[in-house]
Amino acid sequence: MKLSQMLVLCAALGQPVYAAEADFVQVNGSGAVAVTPTQARLTLVFSAQQADVAAGKQMVDAQSAAFAALLSKHQIKASDVNNAPLVVYPEQREQKLDQFRIERSTTVLIRDLKLYPVLLEAAAKLGVSQIQPVELQTADSEQYYTEALQQAFQAAKAKALQLAALSGRKLGKVNQLHEQSSAPGPRFKGMMMAADSMPVSFGQQQIRADVQVQFELINP
Repeated sequence: MKLSQMLVLCAALGQPVYAAEADFVQVNGSGAVAVTPTQARLTLVFSAQQADVAAGKQMVDAQSAAFAALLSKHQIKASDVNNAPLVVYPEQREQKLDQFRIERSTTVLIRDLKLYPVLLEAAAKLGVSQIQPVELQTADSEQYYTEALQQAFQAAKAKALQLAALSGRKLGKVNQLHEQSSAPGPRFKGMMMAADSMPVSFGQQQIRADVQVQFELINP
């Protein structure tokens, strides 16, 4: 049957006509780069519990000011320090509202990790109420993520080449490419503070990337 006759017949029967779809293989790939943290983001909370809000505010302001002076002494830039607004929480005890908790958090980006234990010790001496787990970061995270992304694509391509060979075909062009991860900070939660004067070791972390790639399969 001629093609024109087939088209007429399909149209008469109300059947759609589809073009043949090209074969393809879809694979995933992952990459990872080990990096050593170069900086840390530390958040501390100074607080006081008082019946007089003004008195509590004065105590917290004094602690925050002393810590700010310490940061300045160690040449930490003001742009690397964020002092949150003062927050007041009512404290109710035995059906009676007679106390208030006044607090302010300070977040500091520590670019020299040698200062990390120094600042923790100083904050403890000032009577810090809470030290949140540190966020360790690396300054060149975008560069390392790009390396991990390249590794992920190469891993996906190697897998696709293997599958193509097993099927007796060759690998063609890329049809689709999806980045399944996002550029990291990167960061992970670390220790709050050591119980003694042991040296602080931050170790290494991994920056990961994941991709999904669809390749055409070509008959040899």
